[in-house]
Amino acid sequence: MIYSSSDVSVSIVTFNNADILKARLDILLPIFKINRVTDIFIIDNHSTDGTVDILKHIYEVEPQLKLILLDKNKGFGYGHNRAIRQTNSQYHIVMNLDTTPKQKNIIRNMIQYMDRHQDIDLLSPLVLFPDRNIQHLTRNEPTVFDLAIRFLGPSWFTKRQEKFVHLNDGYNREQIIRNATGCFMFLRVSSVRSIGGFDERYFLYMEDTDLTKAINQNGKAIFSPNFEVIHEWQRGNHSIGGAKLMLRSMVKYFNKWGWKFW
Repeated sequence: MIYSSSDVSVSIVTFNNADILKARLDILLPIFKINRVTDIFIIDNHSTDGTVDILKHIYEVEPQLKLILLDKNKGFGYGHNRAIRQTNSQYHIVMNLDTTPKQKNIIRNMIQYMDRHQDIDLLSPLVLFPDRNIQHLTRNEPTVFDLAIRFLGPSWFTKRQEKFVHLNDGYNREQIIRNATGCFMFLRVSSVRSIGGFDERYFLYMEDTDLTKAINQNGKAIFSPNFEVIHEWQRGNHSIGGAKLMLRSMVKYFNKWGWKFW
């Protein structure tokens, strides 16, 4: 099914988010309405904690929601691809439930920016912690070494880690971004569809890195500090299970793009 057209659509993937879902949508839905986002896709990855019941209740009073209830959890990219393939909008936002646009008119402003810059296919904003400190997510394309030392902690090979996240030159000017965060991606739909959307072989982690690389091979991904979002930064890879998922995704990434060790 292809839904009716709009300038911009958005997708959020949920999984067992019953404890925060209503509070987060109470914040996000007014922002989407102000910015005239008419296609709001919520894709649930087979939650088991009551998330689906909450979504159905919200849908009764918020008909602009497009609920996609999956019978199996096949991962972050798979979920967002369901929306990317169904929307008929010119632009699409991939975002996390725990991400909040800081400026009220950010989405309309991003539309205008992308309209003026037809060569840009992915626009990545400045990402802030809730305390307004910068999250250092203007990252280089990864090597095996870069990802390995991040597992060791920030005190290891500090100069290399600072270079990886462009600590000194990555957050006060527009620039091409090689490794954009999936917590908020503003995408040109025609471009992301042309590369097939997210690679669904990744269950979690590295799918945003992979998408950025594919976009840069065919067009351009840009970071701009003129647009700001706040991200709660819920890092699942601090757990053993999360670390295993990260390692699997790393292997898939380097098998696909080549093993660059340094």
